[in-house]
Amino acid sequence: MGGKDRTGRPDVYAVIGKPVLHSRSPQMHNAAFGELGLNARYVRIAAESREEGLDIARRVGIRGINVTSPFKNIIDIVDGADPVAKQIGAVNTVLFSDGKAMGYNTDAHGVSESFIANGITIKGKTALVLGAGGAARAAVVALLGSGAGVTIANRTAGKAKAMAGDFGTGSCSLDAKELAHAMAGVRLVVGCLNTGERAIPKELLRPEMAVMDAYYASESALSKDARDAGCKIIDGREWLLHQGAKSFELFTGKKPPVAAMRKAVYAQNPKPGTSSIALVGMMGSGKDSVSKALAARTGMRVVGTDAEIERTAGIRVDEIFEREGEEGFRKREREVIASLGRDGTNPAIINCGGGAVIDEGNRNALKRASTVVWLWADIRTIMARVPKDGTRPLLKGAEPEKKLRELLAQRMGAYCEASDLVVATDGKTPEQVAERILYEIH
Repeated sequence: MGGKDRTGRPDVYAVIGKPVLHSRSPQMHNAAFGELGLNARYVRIAAESREEGLDIARRVGIRGINVTSPFKNIIDIVDGADPVAKQIGAVNTVLFSDGKAMGYNTDAHGVSESFIANGITIKGKTALVLGAGGAARAAVVALLGSGAGVTIANRTAGKAKAMAGDFGTGSCSLDAKELAHAMAGVRLVVGCLNTGERAIPKELLRPEMAVMDAYYASESALSKDARDAGCKIIDGREWLLHQGAKSFELFTGKKPPVAAMRKAVYAQNPKPGTSSIALVGMMGSGKDSVSKALAARTGMRVVGTDAEIERTAGIRVDEIFEREGEEGFRKREREVIASLGRDGTNPAIINCGGGAVIDEGNRNALKRASTVVWLWADIRTIMARVPKDGTRPLLKGAEPEKKLRELLAQRMGAYCEASDLVVATDGKTPEQVAERILYEIH
């Protein structure tokens, strides 16, 4: 996916959630696209609600999305769902086609494939599933479908019993005596609790067990205790990997390059601790006003790349275009952004010109120095916001809306490649957009 200029509209995919900036799905899918040489990119969409997430995906023209917490209850607002999603009662993958949004669930595949890929046979074994939420339902469907017997254990015994009634399994609370009885013959344990705290007394874990905990933000007590007990450990990122591989197959119709995807999933966060925020997007997307709102909330300085160019050149941007052409302007822009990328000691809100990310060097400098947020606005919103005084050089002449659409199509790949997060600005105040950005970052 390299190259100096990222032009031409790619197929775009995304993950929606709240929060979503932590998601490793972009690095996993982008690695797969790169491995197969596909003109496609995967981004994160920050949304306030599941409805907004779907709406943004439709308006951006995204071909498919993954859905993470707390939006997996999206099944009742998509146009249809596959049998597995209906059985689980949750959707984690949506495909858009012919104006329809069709929901799928790849989490069950992720569970069964994680065991199989690690040499563990499921059929004929007894399994314990910890939890009674959506992830636990996916695990139960996967294990039952692969021929295992299942017991569901949860702190609230009533929830475990209700889920057991849905699937015809056993259930128990997390009381030590109940667990000891339920785990007498258990060989497989799947943790689906949204915490790394201890749920099973460590003495109930035995070397013949295989244990996978979906919680992988840090080593959970379950994983640590299982390792100490000599159990076979399956990293929770395997679940992320294999559900993602199935989503990739649904997205593209191609066999997923699992090795490349695994390498990306297990890679460390490439940018821990960046403190600057760079805003990218088309003219009229709200970068100026959102920059000011972010500065008011954080106390950080605002650096506008166009303003810096004008300051150093001593003339306005439209005059630079007239005298030096776009090539001359882009050269000045590269110099300004490179200098910002070197300044890691004085964090800033970096307000980028609309075409700044076309250049690969600019994209790399911004990503090194900051969390890059792509502000999205519809074409009609942009046209209403952009002044019609001739100060936008690239929109001069006839049919400015057509030119704007062409520019967006040309730059879509660059925006996707540069951004860590996509936030829509239509119908929102700058303060609301700033709040959404800061929520994701902090």
